[in-house]
Amino acid sequence: MAQVKIRSLWQSRPAWVAPLVVGLVAALGLYVAERIFQSRNADWLPDGLRIHDMSSNNSQQNMTLWDMNVFGIRSLWYDHIYPPLMDFIRFQFMQIDTRGGGSTSPIEVDRRLHVLFAALFGVVTSVVYLWVRDLTKSGWWALGASFIWAIAPASIITMTLLEPTPLAISSIAVTFYLLYRFLKTRKLGYATGFFAALLIASLSRNAVQIHVLVILAIAVIAFWFMSKNRSWWIQGLNIMLVALIFVWPVRSQIMFSTFDVSSHTGYHRSGALWIDPKSVPETPDTVYPQNILENGPVFSSAFNTQEILRENYRLTRAANDFMMQHPVEAVQRMIDSVKITSENALTPVSVTTRNYMIEGVFWKSTYEFMLSGWRYLLLVLASAAVIIWSRGWRGTKQLMMKYGWFAAFWILIAIPVAFSNRYWTAEGETAGPFHTEASRLKGLIEIPVYSLVVYALWIVVQKINIRWKESQSVTQD
Repeated sequence: MAQVKIRSLWQSRPAWVAPLVVGLVAALGLYVAERIFQSRNADWLPDGLRIHDMSSNNSQQNMTLWDMNVFGIRSLWYDHIYPPLMDFIRFQFMQIDTRGGGSTSPIEVDRRLHVLFAALFGVVTSVVYLWVRDLTKSGWWALGASFIWAIAPASIITMTLLEPTPLAISSIAVTFYLLYRFLKTRKLGYATGFFAALLIASLSRNAVQIHVLVILAIAVIAFWFMSKNRSWWIQGLNIMLVALIFVWPVRSQIMFSTFDVSSHTGYHRSGALWIDPKSVPETPDTVYPQNILENGPVFSSAFNTQEILRENYRLTRAANDFMMQHPVEAVQRMIDSVKITSENALTPVSVTTRNYMIEGVFWKSTYEFMLSGWRYLLLVLASAAVIIWSRGWRGTKQLMMKYGWFAAFWILIAIPVAFSNRYWTAEGETAGPFHTEASRLKGLIEIPVYSLVVYALWIVVQKINIRWKESQSVTQD
């Protein structure tokens, strides 16, 4: 009787309870797994804590805690190496140690980041659950899909890096899901959530560049006309959120003469065109905008230096000039770059990013064999084919029209992944435009793809189940 009552209560629960429980269990599971692994291997892990080699204090995307502590919160305003959210969080975590007169502790900051990123791991797991449940109308399928994602080596590796990647993956996953919900329901409130999540994503990673800003301005107007429940105060909130997304790129333009919010961008832009940075040296005749000369030297930390800022300016101009002067060759070089990044994207992330906790798990080799190379590509193409087959050409066309905006934003986020190679200037066989982290960066766009793969598998199982029932019925007759 008690079991029936508990089952009845669970079945009558609000729809948000299950994804919340799934997210909490995933977050707690990762955190506990990390703590157990850290305690058992503290004698040889870096700083007795980190499951990756790189500390957040040594990441190329971050400024150092010591410099930020001396310069204060104003250091974030002069941050040009990357969007400021990660350094803002690290700065606040540092205050726990320094407000009482204590010293800056990178180890303690990293420890707190592990807790935060475990929570974000739970957020992404909840998104997977929600998305699959929405597509399949099955909580069990959603639970299975979220579990399979949560124990995937690539998921754990990317979501435990002590750099902005976990912030970006989680915020972009929420962004994609809320955009999907808006396009499905045409409820303007989902568009508000989409713009809010995109704002966080834009402060986490250089995902919102000038071409995205232009399309975003069009989207906020288009979504208003597409919605079924138009509300002026919600639309005003949406416009305000889009305006906030513009703030940091506009600030970069005012301070550093570029709409890019990362001064690594010049390396990637020129790298995608196979331009050797050494071929674009600074000369006595090089002229920089006055705002770069004035603001660049104000605050330096790690890679956030005036030298990097100047290189970004030179390499960006070189890339733009090359595209204008040699458009055909530029296209060919970009195609060649996509070949490099796509090959790397089909490589297991553990090949380029070491994670000590994942190295020993028994399912790692199976996951990486199935989800790499031609097998991964075949899985995605087969899933797309199944969805097209199940809906027919007319249904597929209607689906593409309904979710066209989703495809547009997915492509916009995918473009930096596709052209993420940089020109490696070291001597030897590795020299050239071959350095890329696409295997890790594809995590930014993979949650929608994974959800569609699960959906396609659900369709196949449903079709098989229907055919089996039909055959059983014929047999009985």
